[in-house]
Order: sequence, then C-alpha cells, then structure tokens
Amino acid sequence: MEFTFKVDRPENLETVFSKAKSDAEKHNISWSGDIQRGKAEGSGFEGSYVVDSDGITICIIKKPAFVSKAKIEKEVRRYLMQA
Repeated sequence: MEFTFKVDRPENLETVFSKAKSDAEKHNISWSGDIQRGKAEGSGFEGSYVVDSDGITICIIKKPAFVSKAKIEKEVRRYLMQA
C-alpha cells in the first residue's frame, strides 16, 4: 500500500543527498534522480521523492509487510537530521 509524507528541507540539502546516494549504493539500493526528484528501490522497498521550497515529499510505493509506516517515517526523519 502506497503512502506519502513530508519532511522539512534540510539546510545542507546537497550534502544530505550525496550521502544518501552513497549509502544507498553501499546497501545495493538502486537510486535514480537528482536533488529535485528521484526514485530508490531495493531490499523490499520502493519509493520516490520530490523536493520543493517547503520540504521533501516522500512516497513509499512498496515496503515489507513487517515494517510499519510509522517506523519508515521515523527512520527517514532521523536519517535526514543526522546527515
């Protein structure tokens, strides 16, 4: 089941996306796109993102059944804060 959430746009957006793309490659997750929009897929997950002046809209298209929506959103927010 698809779901969407929005996160604040980090001040260091270019650094965050560079790190995220590198981390994705380390975990065999395919990543296509750029700093404005893109997709990622792997390890049972598929999602997309769009960046605008208000933040980042993340759409999770596919996820493992045992991983809750809340857990995904929590981990994405945590990752963006640490990057």
